[in-house]
Amino acid sequence: YGQAMKGDDADEFKKAMLDEVNAHTSKGHWELWRKDEVPADQDILPAIWAFKRKRRIDTRKVYKYKARINAHGGKQTHGVNYWETHSPVVNWFSIRLCLMFALLFKWKTRQIDFVQAFPQADVECDIFIELPRGVTFPGAHRSTHCLKLIKNLYGTKQAGRVWNQHLVDGLVGTLSFRQSKVDPCVFYRGTTILLIYVDDGILCGPSAHEIRIILAELATIFDITDEGEMDA
Repeated sequence: YGQAMKGDDADEFKKAMLDEVNAHTSKGHWELWRKDEVPADQDILPAIWAFKRKRRIDTRKVYKYKARINAHGGKQTHGVNYWETHSPVVNWFSIRLCLMFALLFKWKTRQIDFVQAFPQADVECDIFIELPRGVTFPGAHRSTHCLKLIKNLYGTKQAGRVWNQHLVDGLVGTLSFRQSKVDPCVFYRGTTILLIYVDDGILCGPSAHEIRIILAELATIFDITDEGEMDA
C-alpha cells in the first residue's frame, strides 16, 4: 500500500481501490460491525491491499490498474476461523491430453474466467477483518468498526478450498456434470470436457452448439466472462 501510494500513478490505484470496495459492498460481500460487538474469541484480521499494473504483452504498456483487498490469512487461528485448507487444481497431464484431442480431432475450445471467483462462495465460518486502508465507510472509523465477511474473501487460508467446493456443488449438483475420479478438476457432460484451474476454465469437445449451451448455463449460476477460443 505504501509503495503504491508513493508512485506517480497513485491516483490510478486509488480509483481501483474505490472500485474494489464498492464492488464488494454493492454485492453484499460484507457487513459493517462495531468492534466492541465482535465475539471475544474472534480475532479481527488485518485487511491487506494487493496492487497490480496489467500490461500489454507486446508493448508493455499499462492498460489496467487492479487493487484487490485480502484478509491476512497468516493471522488466522486453526479451529477458530479455519480448518481444512487443501484445494485441487487441474493436472497438467489432463490439460495436455485435452489439447491433443482438440488438435487431432479438431475439437472446439472455449476459455472462461470466473469473475471475482472466491467471493462468489459463502464463508464457512465467522471471519472479521479491519476496514481497508485508504478508503472511508460512512459513519465508521478504523478504530471503532470492522467488517464481517458474508462471502469468501481472497487471502484466508481456506479461500481456495471454499471456492472449489462451491464450484463443484454448482457443476455437479446443479448443472449435472460428472467429476473425474482420476483428476478432481476435470468434469464431463455429454461430449464436452471442462477443466478447472482455480478460477479459470477450458471447455473442449466436438460440438460447438453443446459448448454454447453449457456456457449459457454456467452464466446462470456463476459470474463468468467468455474469453473466446484457444489459439492453436
